[in-house]
Amino acid sequence: MKTTKKLLAIALSVMLIALCFTGCSSKQEEKYSDTVAILGYTQIAEPFITEVNDGTAQGFCADLWAEIFDSVKGDLKSYRFEQINEGYTLEEDGGFVDEAGKEYSACLLLGAVSKNTGTFNEDYSYTEPIITNRVIAITTKDSNIKTYADFSGARVEVVGQTAKTAFDTHSSISGACSSVVGSNDASASLGRLENGEIDAVITDEFTYMPLGVSDKYTTLNGELDTIEYVIACAKNSGWKDSINEAIREAKSEKYGDGDTFTPIVEKYFGYNASSFNYTTDTDK
Repeated sequence: MKTTKKLLAIALSVMLIALCFTGCSSKQEEKYSDTVAILGYTQIAEPFITEVNDGTAQGFCADLWAEIFDSVKGDLKSYRFEQINEGYTLEEDGGFVDEAGKEYSACLLLGAVSKNTGTFNEDYSYTEPIITNRVIAITTKDSNIKTYADFSGARVEVVGQTAKTAFDTHSSISGACSSVVGSNDASASLGRLENGEIDAVITDEFTYMPLGVSDKYTTLNGELDTIEYVIACAKNSGWKDSINEAIREAKSEKYGDGDTFTPIVEKYFGYNASSFNYTTDTDK
């Protein structure tokens, strides 16, 4: 009898311990707010996100989200921006604790989020490309450089790290140049191009387009790289489709106050840097 009671006590103890761990696990998994959307970002990256103060952000992503929130919020009441670490996996890693001690996890990743980096495409679902930046080559109208095949012996200035990374990748083009010099001032580089001191400028559209496209310059056909910026969602979540649909409506002249999306793009990028092209059967 004593043996039976002892075994029963041990069994009950094991069950209680298991229940404690089950309870702890369940509690730890309660990271998602029913009313607040946590929007993650890894760093300030102008013009996507220019400032964050107590969960409120400034910049293109902040204005875009404010524009579409009513269309995607469902039962959510509000949202806040929270900085997360590089490598954070949406809805898998640790969450955030608010002033009441409740823990939340980020449901989306906004900011300068680009496709085709690391394992990003495997880790997330994501919207259609919202913003596109191309790395391009600029020459004068009367230049002998008509295509990228004509760079042999050319004197080239490369403006910014984005352009440098792309240009270095095309070693058959960069290696054929007589000189390649880095620059941080697109206007100065274009001035040297116009004066005949160099033969071509490699830069990206984020840098070049806001300067105004002079009729003295020409952009070669094709690009050295294309960087597509998206909003990242947890893998297989329902966010992707609802965000795509909301941006489509914001961009369309058919809904509400017409195209309210493009003015936001032009406000922050200085030109229409949007490549967003999501359509449904109603658009056909």
